[in-house]
Amino acid sequence: MMMTHNEDIRGQIYEAVSGLSSETLNLKPAEGKWSAVQIMEHLYLMEKAITAGIMQALAADSDTTAEPKPYQLTLDRSRFIDAPAHLVPAGEFIPLGDVRARLDQSRAALEAVLAQSDKDIWSRRVYPHPVFGMMDVAQWVDFVGIHEERHLAQLREALAAAV
Repeated sequence: MMMTHNEDIRGQIYEAVSGLSSETLNLKPAEGKWSAVQIMEHLYLMEKAITAGIMQALAADSDTTAEPKPYQLTLDRSRFIDAPAHLVPAGEFIPLGDVRARLDQSRAALEAVLAQSDKDIWSRRVYPHPVFGMMDVAQWVDFVGIHEERHLAQLREALAAAV
């Protein structure tokens, strides 16, 4: 399955926060910057939203194609785009166990949707990305890992400032 990269990055995220206290993980590195927990909460919110979009795309009864998009540009952290309001973490204290449980839940939901779908139609079901435009389900699945890889670097910076 295409989820190998996604699982690797998620494992690196969990490894980065392993053994750290919830207090440390909720510390913001600076004003206007997200804490490690906020970054993880954002990833949860994003994966939930992507899963909902994939479900909607897969339910469509018409084939559409999307050109390959340069979503790997997401890894270029010199480019900054504000997250849409519904994907911005609230900022309340969240214990590590709770945010990990949310991430595990969103990943299980994504995997369930993908497992129940016909992989052959992934390239023919699309929905829009706010920056890159129409992307097919296969691109969205890959984007999940790319997006988390971007935020893994941000997470490591937040942790370096917090400890």
